[in-house]
Amino acid sequence: MYVVARRCPADLLVRAMLADDERLENAFAWRWILDGKGGRSFGWCSRRSCFCGWAVQEGVGTLAVLGNSPHNQTDMAIAVGMLIWSALSLGMSFPEAQVEGYGGGQQRTFAPVVVVKTANVKVFQEVAESFRDRCRVPVQFMNLHHDSADEAARVRERVAGARLLVALGQPAAEILQGLRAHIVYAMVPVPPVGTIGTNSTIGPRESLGALHTLRPEIRHVGVIYTRHGLVKMPAARAVARVLGIELQEQMVDTSPDAIRAVHSMVVGRPDASGVQRPKVEALWVGPDPLVVDMPLLQYLLTLQLSARVPILAGTRQMVTHGALLSVDWSPEAVGQNLATQVNQILDDPHHYELNRDHPATVPDVTVNRQAARRLGIRLDAVMGLGWRILE
Repeated sequence: MYVVARRCPADLLVRAMLADDERLENAFAWRWILDGKGGRSFGWCSRRSCFCGWAVQEGVGTLAVLGNSPHNQTDMAIAVGMLIWSALSLGMSFPEAQVEGYGGGQQRTFAPVVVVKTANVKVFQEVAESFRDRCRVPVQFMNLHHDSADEAARVRERVAGARLLVALGQPAAEILQGLRAHIVYAMVPVPPVGTIGTNSTIGPRESLGALHTLRPEIRHVGVIYTRHGLVKMPAARAVARVLGIELQEQMVDTSPDAIRAVHSMVVGRPDASGVQRPKVEALWVGPDPLVVDMPLLQYLLTLQLSARVPILAGTRQMVTHGALLSVDWSPEAVGQNLATQVNQILDDPHHYELNRDHPATVPDVTVNRQAARRLGIRLDAVMGLGWRILE
């Protein structure tokens, strides 16, 4: 029998121990290690020939114990392993990598990659899980509740010594801006200048093309955007001209501005005879974080139902809420591409090629079947195109 005790990143030792055992319970045990949530977490798993125990501090600095137990000596291995594991977890210290530059003489240990994730957003969690599965090094996660200025300052302080940061969501990217580290973003519609990353949104050719395929008779489309989307409008106008579509544009600054602009486009103004005539037959709303909030989404869905004006949304999440159509990449694809980018930086921080800010796969067109039914749109013509139809 032998025992190994070591202070190390979470998956360095445990992944080797479980590498030849793909049983479901071990897969969950390994994942649980990497997801250590604050404080100190303990766990164990066993196989026919070995036992391991661990203590986890926020996903890194894992204390692992392995007891070899051939010939059905499992009980002895567990007893010895638990004894040593308990002693180690109660105070024995081992050398560990320190992050330089953390003030006050107190130094923090980081995983090779630290992900700061905007909290309470399901799609960000899905991106994070996909990223973790493809990233080749241990990953440490930190949630950001961005409505608190104190927490924003605390997060910046906690990650100040990290060498590679991943920002999930616009608030996380803004909080991390200016730190001395490689910063890679995901799901950030307006990324900070000089950063690299992966977004899920698509260009105007694919978006307007999908709308034209579904409703070729539409000729007037209203589009709202903020100053961040201004640079994309020339391409949008060019695509619209090719498709025979006229864009009714309105630049806005806030969600209330967007609601007023949308109302004016859909309700229209009275003509010479006093009849209200709408300016547009569809609305195109991107994922701009300055304007897309729940009040705007609720108003858009109300107009789609009452005025029968289709909504071309910037994300599939808006389609899940009831918008008619979107074209974007899945959270899984975003996470995989993000992992590819991070792995390239890890291979050579000074020489990497990241020429694409979106996944290499084909984006998904998502249609809400119930919204289409209420708008009188038949989906028969697009059923063979591989579009995602939400029931």
